[in-house]
Amino acid sequence: MCDKETKEAVPVTAFINAERLVKDIANINDAARRRRWINIVGISLALLRNYNPFKSPTHFKLTDLLAKFDKFAGMTKKAESGGYGKVTADRTLDDIERRRKDRWNFLFIAGMWFQDLFNYDFRRTEQCIIPYATQEGEISFCAYNTGVGWRNIIEKMHMTATLTKWYEEHGRHEIVAGGKSVNLVNKDHSLVLRAEDVHHAKQTDLDKLGIAKTAREEKTRARDEKLKQQQENERMSKLYRQHVLKEEPGPELVQLNMIAPAPKAAPAAEESRDEVGSFGD
Repeated sequence: MCDKETKEAVPVTAFINAERLVKDIANINDAARRRRWINIVGISLALLRNYNPFKSPTHFKLTDLLAKFDKFAGMTKKAESGGYGKVTADRTLDDIERRRKDRWNFLFIAGMWFQDLFNYDFRRTEQCIIPYATQEGEISFCAYNTGVGWRNIIEKMHMTATLTKWYEEHGRHEIVAGGKSVNLVNKDHSLVLRAEDVHHAKQTDLDKLGIAKTAREEKTRARDEKLKQQQENERMSKLYRQHVLKEEPGPELVQLNMIAPAPKAAPAAEESRDEVGSFGD
């Protein structure tokens, strides 16, 4: 929760028990009461129950909390009628300015469920609520940007020209930096590649320091180190029982994975025999 005037910022979960609040709202929703005002009162009480004013921002008041949740959740008629500023298609600049006059601002940081082909989760893709409108119809965000890569497929299906060809025919797009247009007089770059850097040997400093370069290598090393430690513990335990506890060493346990299957017996050579025929009358 950010204070626009003093620039103070406090995590919402520091002064609101978010986990318990979500459970309370779920219980209110499951109760499915018909009267709207009862649900509004229930959510307000849930906010009061999970709100800690001593850990909230300095100038943050209880009325600010209720108004903030009403503003984005639309609980009261004031929010529905555009009291905080409309967000529908018929909104005006006055509505935008009215919403921005709010002293408090939510800063959300959201993480997407990243998926590769080796861990693709179709159930998670079905739950995606962000639709993409494409030439082939509506596709969810997760399906469009992850997995098999529908973005590349659709873009190549409907591509009219490559980027290089488009620049040759129409020129580069306008470049704006700091609110000012940047004109490129010359398209040729002045980048100089040094030969010693281009032909530099493979980087081996991480290998010499024993630092893993990938997550897979890091996990493999941790697994090998754990196995090595277990073997060392077993060896020290065996020495302790033998020299300190004076225990007689027992028979070595035979691991099942160390037992090899018995060799198959060679097939006996067939003895040569004379065929005897029987002749009847």
